[in-house]
Amino acid sequence: MERPGPPSREELLALLRKYETLAELRRARAAGGAVAERGALRTLAREFPGALRELDTVTLEDIDARRRALGSAAAGGSVEAWMAWMVAYHATMRAALVVKARLARARDLSDAIVAGAREEVSRRTGLSIDEEFVRSVARPPHGRLNRAVFERLGQKFGVPPEEIWQTLFPARRAGRY
Repeated sequence: MERPGPPSREELLALLRKYETLAELRRARAAGGAVAERGALRTLAREFPGALRELDTVTLEDIDARRRALGSAAAGGSVEAWMAWMVAYHATMRAALVVKARLARARDLSDAIVAGAREEVSRRTGLSIDEEFVRSVARPPHGRLNRAVFERLGQKFGVPPEEIWQTLFPARRAGRY
């Protein structure tokens, strides 16, 4: 499998915008402000699936460090592996959510149903997925959609899924993947 290239400047800027939003939300929460408006959180989660997990689990120091690194990378500095992983995570999770919604009522996974899900993902997200991914999302490992997504990322980048998971969503306790 061919290794993906680095994220584009536009993708880096989108991630930077996400981390600026997360930092703003986290700072407002820490200052005793109201919880963010439901619509704003829904919009953030729709564009960046998993961002609400980051809001709840990634420290403000790490969010700020990610913002600084992304600002540097978008300005022509070095692109770190986690940046490519995060871009791919959001894209892959968006695709997985489309598949999951498409197959919510499917009783079987015939070739026609799988092909329809692949076509819908391509049309709605621009991402090309294979039959194996559709089937893994329909019946995710251990019943967890994130497992299917991280297994795909591990294959794509040639890195253990656990390493990608821990880098993107650092656990406060070991073995969360």
